[in-house]
Amino acid sequence: MEAEVLIRQSGFFISALTTISLALLSIEFISNYKLSFFPFSFIIILYIAALYLRNRFWRKAWKGDSKTVFRYSNIIVWSLGIAAIALFVYFGNSQIIVYPLSHYAFNVYLLLIAFIWTVYSAFEIYMVNEISSLTKYKNANYLAVSAIFLVDISFMVMNHFVYILPISLLLLSVSSLVSGVRLKEIY
Repeated sequence: MEAEVLIRQSGFFISALTTISLALLSIEFISNYKLSFFPFSFIIILYIAALYLRNRFWRKAWKGDSKTVFRYSNIIVWSLGIAAIALFVYFGNSQIIVYPLSHYAFNVYLLLIAFIWTVYSAFEIYMVNEISSLTKYKNANYLAVSAIFLVDISFMVMNHFVYILPISLLLLSVSSLVSGVRLKEIY
């Protein structure tokens, strides 16, 4: 039974690990303006693994639901997640010269990725709320919305305060971890 619970939560836990990895990578980039794409290969693998596990979880959770949007939630999550990573990889490959992180504020590609990711995250928060009670986790929604909002804002104001991106990513990892913990009680 415990193994089944851990598998159910693993997509969210791996997402938290992926986000922490991105936060650490962004701190390293801020400190020396050098960016190695080698760690990105591992982060992308973790991201896709987390996305796959979440996809499986949502497919199982909403398999027999009467609402079409829930029944096909795994396809929605998978599609938006793949679109976001594909756009990010395209953006990364198009960067011939790597600038300081503050240069990328208001970058159209990053804003589009943030928009796709925001829709995807908001949809998952909604589904987590539909499945898990808020009695034990009253502040979980505030944490999740704050994390999403701060990540989106960071792409706009990081030319003024570059450390907003790693801070927002760390907050997001905590939010993903809390979402995974909340899902322990279902099934």
